[in-house]
Amino acid sequence: MSTQQTETVVMTIDAPPSRLSEDLANPGSHLEWATEFFAGEAVDQGDGTWSMNVPRMGGPVIFRTDGATELGVIDMYIAPVGAPFGPPLPVRVVPNGDGADVLFTLARIPGQTDEEWDEGIASMQRELLNLKDRHEF
Repeated sequence: MSTQQTETVVMTIDAPPSRLSEDLANPGSHLEWATEFFAGEAVDQGDGTWSMNVPRMGGPVIFRTDGATELGVIDMYIAPVGAPFGPPLPVRVVPNGDGADVLFTLARIPGQTDEEWDEGIASMQRELLNLKDRHEF
């Protein structure tokens, strides 16, 4: 059995956990805050998946979310067009006072260089700052 290196990036956001969970579970909203990862437009395919452009993955992908938003559990799935979905990107929204901690657990892709891995983590931190700015008034 083998494992992958993972890193959990956490951002505390002063906004209702339910609002954060709903936003994170909506692929159509990701272009508004995940501006380093997604580019272009999100197209709802009508079957629970969205077509999006992810330059880091070489272009068009299919994206979907699953989970129990009322519990703050969102699993994100991303795959190149025509490829099967791999394991989920687990996202959790954990109540913290009147707000929440948003946790993204990233898994290192086989063959990813140390520089690519470190930049991916730094990018996720910036994306979560965008999410924070989006929700804190």
